[in-house]
Amino acid sequence: MTLLTSTLLEAAGFRHAFPTRETAEATDEALLSALGTAAVVQVRQVHGARVVDAAEARGAEADAIVAPGGGTVAVGVRVADCVPVLVADEASGGVAAIHAGWRGVVAGVVGAGVRRLVCAGDGETAVAAPAAGRRVIAAIGPCIGPCCFEVGREVATQIGFVVREAGDSAFVDLRAAVRAQLRALGLDDARIEDVPGCTKHEPARFHSFRRDGASSGRMLAAIATRA
Repeated sequence: MTLLTSTLLEAAGFRHAFPTRETAEATDEALLSALGTAAVVQVRQVHGARVVDAAEARGAEADAIVAPGGGTVAVGVRVADCVPVLVADEASGGVAAIHAGWRGVVAGVVGAGVRRLVCAGDGETAVAAPAAGRRVIAAIGPCIGPCCFEVGREVATQIGFVVREAGDSAFVDLRAAVRAQLRALGLDDARIEDVPGCTKHEPARFHSFRRDGASSGRMLAAIATRA
């Protein structure tokens, strides 16, 4: 079973993983063992920008979950083309798991998740770059790549980051859009890591809704808090 990881998160002591298809199809036991937890807190994902705290996540509709540092709590999001983003605050030990499909990217779910993580309790949610000067790191996991993410012109205009056009459609780099939003929040490139892989282009490794439709499975990307 293969669990992909971020060297950036590992070096900072955060247990996490981006599972591949074989792990998701077999069992989540390998993931739970890697995280050191008995369960992963999840939500009902709706392709929006709502963020919830881990303690209030059960049954909630949201696309980002935040857990404060201390103890061991794992939060995760399931993906099959959308971008999984795992974020950690080295100072507090808190973490966030963000599900960023194109709708979520446009709605601002990345910013909402990072703001909740780094600004909890300090009243700074309106700050333009809340992560600037803070010890925040992020890993962008495997997702549909610009080689395969074809959308209509209207959607492409909303997302930006068009890599090429084809008639009435365009190919968009979702990963680059997420990185740009993280940078705008105050993270420099040294604090953002790409864990590579195109979900649609690599059927042996990843699930893909774009490729397999309703029969597609999901992969649970997760991260645990650090004391």
